[in-house]
This record gives sequence, structure tokens and C-alpha cells, in this order.
Amino acid sequence: MKPFTISILASVLAFAAAVPLEKRILVVETVTDVVVKTIDVTTTLWPKSSPPEADHPPAIQQPAAPAPIPAQPPTPPAAPVIQVANKEALSVPQPPAPVNKAPSPPVPAPVPIPQPAAPAPAPAPAPVTPPKSNANANPNSGSTASCGKVGMPCSGDITFYDTGLGACGWTNDGLSENVFALAHGMMGAQSNGNPFCGRSAEVTLNGKTVVGKLVDKCGGCEGQSIDLGHKMFQALADEAKGRISDVKWRFID
Repeated sequence: MKPFTISILASVLAFAAAVPLEKRILVVETVTDVVVKTIDVTTTLWPKSSPPEADHPPAIQQPAAPAPIPAQPPTPPAAPVIQVANKEALSVPQPPAPVNKAPSPPVPAPVPIPQPAAPAPAPAPAPVTPPKSNANANPNSGSTASCGKVGMPCSGDITFYDTGLGACGWTNDGLSENVFALAHGMMGAQSNGNPFCGRSAEVTLNGKTVVGKLVDKCGGCEGQSIDLGHKMFQALADEAKGRISDVKWRFID
């Protein structure tokens, strides 16, 4: 090689070494191909049929074998005949002699069982002497049986209260109706359907008489006392008097 050519190549190499080289970026690209392949599958179906019958020669019937003849049982030998020279010589069995049984013991007679004596009668109770009546007894504690009858006189305290739904099951207005309540001891425990419900009574005080209807039960009344509605009480006295004792009244129906 010539010296000139060598100098030129050296200059080119030196220039190439001085010029900076641009860095390359490594790029990896992945490409995926999806291939769908259709494969035709063919299945042959054969119809079911019974296999052809093979040609067989006709069966030849064999004659039935004769039934075996059952063997006859052997004839038993005849029993030997015993010659009896004298019939009287044979012994005849005699029946056993009777055995005397001992007599059964006698059955004892039943012994009578003694019966207990009847209890003595209880003595008759002594007569009870009724207590003497007290002339100074409270008139309000008199018999309520006679007081509950029509026309029989009754005597007790009178008061007044605010009426409403009563023990007889009715709702009444004591400001516009003449109604009253009977003492709980005289009326009894029954409320609705009580025989006293709806009965009329007249009350007399200082020459004034007023008639009212029984519609309720008075829990705070004792003896033959009655509790009046406002209108019925005001027809006899001023409410400012409050409780008034020893008032005469009676049932009229």
C-alpha cells in the first residue's frame, strides 16, 4: 500500500473517533399470530339390525326315553304260626287289686267373725238461744232482705256522685236523669245482669219525694245507704249538706 493511502485512512479514522456516535435504542416488537384451523370430523352411523339368522338344518326330534319302571318292594316274609297245644295253658294278666284310700280329713266349720258394736248415738245439740235485739242498733244495719222487696221501707244515708258507666253496664247522665247507686253489700257481687238493675225507688226527705232508677253499685255505701245522681239529690236537698243520714226510701217495682 502506498504511504499516501495510508495517511488518508489514518485521517479518516481519527475523524471518526473524534465524532460522537449516536446511541441506538433497542426496541423489541413481539407479534403474535393466532391461527384458527377447522378440522372436519365425519362420523358414520350404521342402523342397528339383527344379525342374519344362520342357516341351520331342521332339528330332528328324538323319541322320548321310556320312563323307568319303579322297583317293587320285597315281600315281607310271612309271620311264623305258633301252634298252641292247650289254650288253657296261656296266662291271662289279672287286673291289680284295689287299694284302699285313707278317708280325707273333715273340713272345719267356718268360725263366725265378731261384728263391731254399733256406735252410740251422738247427743242432741243443745238449743241455741237467739241473741236479744238491741234497741239502740244502727238503723242502717237492718235486714236488707225485707228492704229489697217492693214497698218495704228502707232507711240509710244518701250522698251524691258523678255518674257515668255504671256497674249495670249503662252510661247515664246524673245531671239530667234521676238515677242512683245501691250499697254493694245489698246489691251483691254480680254487676251486669244484677236483678236490682233497672228497678225504681222513691226517696222521701222533709216532705219531698223523688223517684229514681237504680243503675250502679256504690262501693263506699254501707247497709241500706244509697248514692244519688246530682239531679236526684238536688230535688231533695242542697248539695252543700253533703251526707244526710236516716233517709227513708223504698222500691216501687
